[in-house]
Amino acid sequence: MKIIKPETIGDAELTASNVTEADETEWTSGATFAIDALCMVTTTANGASVASHRIYKSLANSNVGNDPTTDATKWEEVSATNRFKMFSNIVQDQTVNAGSITASVVVNSVVNSMAFINVDAETIEVTVTDAVEGVVYDETFNLVSYSGIQDWYAYFFEPIIRDTSLTITDLPPYAGATISMVITETSAKCGACVVGQFAELGFSQYGAGLAIIDYSVKTTDEDGRVTITQGDYIDTVNIDVVLNTSQVGQVKKVLTDLRTQPVVWIPQDGQSAYNVFGYYREFDIIVSNPTLSRCSLEIEGLV
Repeated sequence: MKIIKPETIGDAELTASNVTEADETEWTSGATFAIDALCMVTTTANGASVASHRIYKSLANSNVGNDPTTDATKWEEVSATNRFKMFSNIVQDQTVNAGSITASVVVNSVVNSMAFINVDAETIEVTVTDAVEGVVYDETFNLVSYSGIQDWYAYFFEPIIRDTSLTITDLPPYAGATISMVITETSAKCGACVVGQFAELGFSQYGAGLAIIDYSVKTTDEDGRVTITQGDYIDTVNIDVVLNTSQVGQVKKVLTDLRTQPVVWIPQDGQSAYNVFGYYREFDIIVSNPTLSRCSLEIEGLV
């Protein structure tokens, strides 16, 4: 079991992107907004206290001079802008761009891992460039899934499906390097891009339970006809992890520190269906013997 603890990607870290920020009207301190009107804040030049790269909805008529980033009585946050959705914690909100999504990030901390969650892509290329040593990593990943392909007939005639997540844990551990990504598809989409360091918790065991919690609404009228309104869903994983008894204290501290922080959970390398970006709901460590112990984890993804 590996986890990737994400670094914050904001204005300073996102050094390049081909996704334009033209979602809504830019807020300015002198403009008047009607109730339910939308705006975005991408700069401090117009009077906002911070360039939040968020979209806001007005909660009042004749709304003028009220900073959306600080005044929750006059403004409600709706979402990140399209450019920054992939760096927010709302997995179902995808950054969308025709042809490809290209972006570059620079993180001052040492990072060695990346994860792409809820992606629609044919390929993803990741390049790491150091200011002194040049390109130190360049890999292109094909997201065509071979899950369920058991014979040649299935290979040639089953519909092509693609993995919706990708984790990379072999990036060269550099600080301050430029990490560039190219997500390629007719309509490229990415729900979450996580950059950080991975940590090992132990060895995942067979018997893991994979499921979802569906927030779709099903209603039945007086004639028994069912109407389904599709909603979002989250992934859940229940899994046991075996660890060295000497590591119990360290693992307990790591999990305790993560109780309010979403991370990428990687139960098994190469099995994207297991990957979840979210929190653990509960963990239970049982010290089985002087050598090995067991940790049960209930993991719940983000919407």
